[in-house]
Amino acid sequence: MAQSGGEDPGNQYYRYSNAELEAVCDAMSPSRYVSGLTDGAWAALPGSGKTYFYRSACYLELVRRTGRAELCAKVVERRTLLGDGSSHTPHSCQQVATTYQTRQVQSTQDQAAANRLMEGVFKISKLQVTALPNGNWRLNVQADGQRKGDYVLRVYQVRENRLLLEEAHALSQASYWSWELIRATIVGNTPLPNIFPMAVSISYRLPSQLPASSTERTTHIQNFTLSAE
Repeated sequence: MAQSGGEDPGNQYYRYSNAELEAVCDAMSPSRYVSGLTDGAWAALPGSGKTYFYRSACYLELVRRTGRAELCAKVVERRTLLGDGSSHTPHSCQQVATTYQTRQVQSTQDQAAANRLMEGVFKISKLQVTALPNGNWRLNVQADGQRKGDYVLRVYQVRENRLLLEEAHALSQASYWSWELIRATIVGNTPLPNIFPMAVSISYRLPSQLPASSTERTTHIQNFTLSAE
């Protein structure tokens, strides 16, 4: 006989990896269920409530995570006069699998487009630091690449995560920059002698017509160290 389920195991899906969850699903009783008479969907569905087998719900969750349509054969619809089991059927499971697979295809296409977008981007090819007589430092940076576009260069004091310099440039060929890094700005109140981890980054600004989650992507970060007596 079918037995009412009690506490919903679905509340604990987060505890399991995909491989672990499949074992949990396989071990579940095929007869334990959520009753449409007690489920919260009763008020939202006049004349009926949502009902399903816990085991079917478990396989549906696994299909949602993995897109494994073959598991839909294990999803069994529970039918009663008062309970609506249409949300947990082989058909609804196939829809979940199709949604996952469509999303994966789109993700693969988006990643391929992103990879093409980053081909030939400018990267830092040379970096040189020279101590100046006034105690400051001269930072020379060269960038090489083939992809024309807008780029942003930034210089950081890494220890305190301070942005010291930011410049935007339209690049179409190998380019060279020279900056004087001010000793007082780098050192601040840090006791001397000491060393100061630094970094230079170059980022590519994505064309505005392209859909993207961010407006730029870092193409290269070059670390270096300054020493102050």
